[in-house]
Amino acid sequence: MQVELNVKIREDIGSPEARRKRMQGEMPGIVYGLGMEPIAILVDSHDFKKSLKTEAGSNVIINLNIDKSNTITTLPREIQRHPYKDEILHVDFIQIDLTKKVIADVSVEFLGVPMGVKEEGGVVQTVQTFVTISAIATEIPTSLELDISDYVVGDIGTVKDVKLPENVELAKADDDSLLITVNIPRTVVEEEEVGGLLEGEELLEGEEGEVSDGEGAEGESAEQEEATE
Repeated sequence: MQVELNVKIREDIGSPEARRKRMQGEMPGIVYGLGMEPIAILVDSHDFKKSLKTEAGSNVIINLNIDKSNTITTLPREIQRHPYKDEILHVDFIQIDLTKKVIADVSVEFLGVPMGVKEEGGVVQTVQTFVTISAIATEIPTSLELDISDYVVGDIGTVKDVKLPENVELAKADDDSLLITVNIPRTVVEEEEVGGLLEGEELLEGEEGEVSDGEGAEGESAEQEEATE
């Protein structure tokens, strides 16, 4: 999917000016890539947020109309967000060639409830929720899927377990990044460990009891010897 954004060349550079522009509803950005000289721009904050709400998400193709005189086809990258406000502070736009492959992170949807959760009391631990792929921009999938319904305790899912659409491949062929695991809850493991220690303590107490009995027998023998003398 492609959207259009009208942007302006940013003349004044610096943090004070950037803050002032944000208060006016504009945010700073930069356009670069494919050998072009970087261009500092101002983007309407509301329009940019709206562009990210398509099915493509942050992989949406954006045609930037710079001062309504120059159009550059881009992908938004390095989106800097405010740590606690619903505000985007800065965005990098990378110029792309629609006939060449680009690198993109695509989110993964995990399907089903693992058998290890339903039948073994396990829990799902999500390690990573995206796969880094390589594809022509117009063929970047909206999302990917991984069926985990057959997973039992101890099973893991990696990026290699995700089925990729035609003409889409992993950005790195040897990528085996961990996505998800099914494990026994930590509290259960700790309880089992504590139970094992208690059993060990009982064995030690039994051994000490045997030693005490032996010491008692030696004491009795000594008393009998003294009585005989």
